[in-house]
Amino acid sequence: MTTLDVDRLLALLRDPNVESQEIATLAGVPREEAGRASRLLLGLSRAKPEEIATLPPPLAAALCRASLVAGRADVLAALAGHSGKEVAKEAKRSLHVLRSRGVAVPEPPRAPAVAPAAPAEPPLPAYASAIDGQGERAVWLPRNVPGKGIEVAQAVVSDVRGLVELQVGLLGRKEWRAFAKGLVERGATMGVGEIDRARARSLVAAARALNDASGQRVPEGADLWLAQLGPAAPLADPAARFPPLAEEEEREAVAASAKLHDLPLFRGWLADEGYLREVAAKLDEVGVSPLYIDDRQRAEQMARVVANAVDAYFDEGRRRRHASRLLAVAEHLEARGDVAHARSAAATARALVAGAPPHAVPFARLLVEKAFPLAPGPGEPAGAPPSPGAPPLIVTPR
Repeated sequence: MTTLDVDRLLALLRDPNVESQEIATLAGVPREEAGRASRLLLGLSRAKPEEIATLPPPLAAALCRASLVAGRADVLAALAGHSGKEVAKEAKRSLHVLRSRGVAVPEPPRAPAVAPAAPAEPPLPAYASAIDGQGERAVWLPRNVPGKGIEVAQAVVSDVRGLVELQVGLLGRKEWRAFAKGLVERGATMGVGEIDRARARSLVAAARALNDASGQRVPEGADLWLAQLGPAAPLADPAARFPPLAEEEEREAVAASAKLHDLPLFRGWLADEGYLREVAAKLDEVGVSPLYIDDRQRAEQMARVVANAVDAYFDEGRRRRHASRLLAVAEHLEARGDVAHARSAAATARALVAGAPPHAVPFARLLVEKAFPLAPGPGEPAGAPPSPGAPPLIVTPR
């Protein structure tokens, strides 16, 4: 704004015959601010510097000019730090004029020194177990709560039922470090390890999306907790990470899939417990049937029952679920440097999806076969399936 503009605006503010709306239009400010500026100008000798400093820049510049005439050095000093460039320039010029006249003027307020920003605290690591044969895994997601400690959320998620459990507790920092160390040490055989925080959030959110369809009760407070975390990115398709191998390598990877059951992660993998009990009942019938004249015939029939059970077990839904679980474990194995077993797990998943006969996939066959000893001792049942699953990973925070 030029000097003429400031003088003209100041004259309008002083003229009692000029409406505040006319001043507002000229200055491009709200009418209420124009009226406030007129009142401050009328009582300029008593006006507080901070009141004038809060006026819009054109009005503040006009009152700055008036403050020079009135000798209000305190107002000029306050306006010298105004965010409006023209206002600050006008105030500094006016202060210079007062100094040249021998008037003692206060120093303009200095901008407060900017305190160095505290170094950003690295995000706390999240943890998860590898998925098990029933499609469940545990996820731990910590969050720093200033002044209180570390909030730790422990979730159990299922690829069939959804979000099964959620516990949220508060730990001190020292307790959290001990807790995280114990998780990794105690959960080593179940593949507990550090994962990306965003992935941990996505795992829980994806599981929650299944609850409505599965009918699984949503844990109390889970929806509120998820809302506080914010939106989660969709999980990437693990199949894209494992493209098919060359034909011969693919065949060899599937043929070697029985060795997967030797890994701690797969030792608890079995067919569904209810299905295994049905197979066990059929084996019991063979064990006591008078139709077989010797143990060799009886054992052969038991082997046929188990072989038929393998093919019957893998309907379309089970093929898809086991393939998805195998790919999830393949990701886990690859991340830990076990490339050979990761390739075998991924190739087995592709074989199941492609419709390969289950009895021709060693890994699939063993999901049923390893539950039943085919040569029971005298008086022993033909096959009582072991209880699948593993000890719970959830640890209650102390």
